[in-house]
Amino acid sequence: MEKEKETIAIDLEPADYDALVEVLTVVRFLRDYMNDQMLHDISEIMCVLFKLTDTMAGSGLIDIMNRGLQDPELDKALLNPPELGTWGLIGAMKDEEVRKGMGIMMALLKAIGKASTA
Repeated sequence: MEKEKETIAIDLEPADYDALVEVLTVVRFLRDYMNDQMLHDISEIMCVLFKLTDTMAGSGLIDIMNRGLQDPELDKALLNPPELGTWGLIGAMKDEEVRKGMGIMMALLKAIGKASTA
């Protein structure tokens, strides 16, 4: 004896159908294109990203960058970028915060250069 199939009525909006189609499209893409090599490549990339994130979190770099990106002066500069010439750059070097930022960037560049020859 066969079991009766149970039917559930769901009231869906047109946007729900669109979302369902998008989900099914992604699932079809993953099914068609995912293979062992692709999964291996993705896992290698993720491993490197996790190592980099762990290193940055341990050094305090993420906290410094986060505070810098939240500075209201950065928002103003992004909305209306100042034009700086050679003399503007030289004048900016009088600012202690600019000098600290330059020092951090120079140390980072030196460390990258050192690592590239290792």
